[in-house]
Parts: sequence; C-alpha cells; structure tokens
Amino acid sequence: MSRSHTGNSSVDCQSRFIELFGDPVYNSNGLPTMKLCELGSLDRGRSQHRPRNAPELLNGPYPLIQTGEVASAGLYITGYQNTYSELGLRQSKMWKAGTLCITIAANIAQTAILTFDACFPDSVVGFIPNDAVSAIYMHYWFGFFQKILEEQAPQVAQKNINLKILADLDVMVPDQTQQEQFAAFVAQTDKSKLAVQQGLKELEILKKSLMQQYFG
Repeated sequence: MSRSHTGNSSVDCQSRFIELFGDPVYNSNGLPTMKLCELGSLDRGRSQHRPRNAPELLNGPYPLIQTGEVASAGLYITGYQNTYSELGLRQSKMWKAGTLCITIAANIAQTAILTFDACFPDSVVGFIPNDAVSAIYMHYWFGFFQKILEEQAPQVAQKNINLKILADLDVMVPDQTQQEQFAAFVAQTDKSKLAVQQGLKELEILKKSLMQQYFG
C-alpha cells in the first residue's frame, strides 16, 4: 500500500536544496543553526508490547507504521500494512498527520511524513516542527545526513541511535521564503513524477490490450 520514491525526482530535489541552501553537511552558505530539539517536539514512538507476541493488539481501526514502511515511503507515507486494536492503541500513542517520522533502529535516520494519523513503535521518532522549519525541509535535510548517522550508529544486535543524538544535531535554518520556494519545487516535481507514472501505467494497459488483440 505504501508508495515508493523514484530516484530521479529525489536527486532533482536534493540538487535544488543545495542551490537554495548550500551544502548542509558543511553549511557552505553560513546559515544560522539550531539544535533539532529547538526546532519542534521530538519524541519516540510507543509500544509496550511487540505486536508479534500479542496478536490481540492488532487488526483494529488505527494505522500502525513500522520502520520499514518509513524507509521505503519516500517523502510521504500514504499507506500502511498493519493496524492496532483499541487495546493496541492504549499501549501506544497516536501521532498526527504532518509528523516527520525518523527511524532510529535497523534503518537509521530514514524519514517520511505522515499523511494520516498513525501509531508507531519506539524504533521510530516523531518530529513535529515549529514555525522555523517545515517537515519537507527537514526530510531533505536528513537525506544528506542519513549515511553519516548510519555509519556512526553503534551496532549491538542491530544498529541504532538514540533520541539524544537526534536532539543535539545542528540544523541550518534558512528563512521562510526560501523554504516555501523549495516546498513549491518539491510539490511540482512530485506532480510531474505522478504524471509520468500515470502515463507509463496507461501505456502498459494499452500494450496488454494490443497483445490480447493480436494473440488472444
């Protein structure tokens, strides 16, 4: 149900990010910086019990997002595989649409934005930005640091980073006008990508129809 992110549109947005804001790893434009914890609320997801060990927590009306779904979603999380029951919700927490999900275990520092209210476990951190930054800006900012954070993550049974590491990250903070320009570019790129995908889908349908006519 979740949507994958095509490489070309992601590269286009990364290139535009650098054009507007400079290289975020070196802050080449000398923008002001703030700690991530100063730019919004930051907290781990919650799940007191592992769903696989407690099936009564599942199959209800409340969407449940896992780390793999965040990692494969691209910019937006638009679908989900599992749901919590009322019992599942009581031992978890519901996050609002617009929350930036950040993985901190197995998949390190992969991010995606919720498009619906959902729960997630403590292997995912929820970031709700304040007025200084947007979730779209932060998603692409993390894209430049994902490999760095992954390489620095301690490996016990599996790689993981903690909330303090995220909270202490220095984030360059551009002005709102630039961020709005970037968000508009991302939206247009996403729209173009969807149009191409729709065109390819229609071509595939036409191809199958023609094959049936000739060989059916």
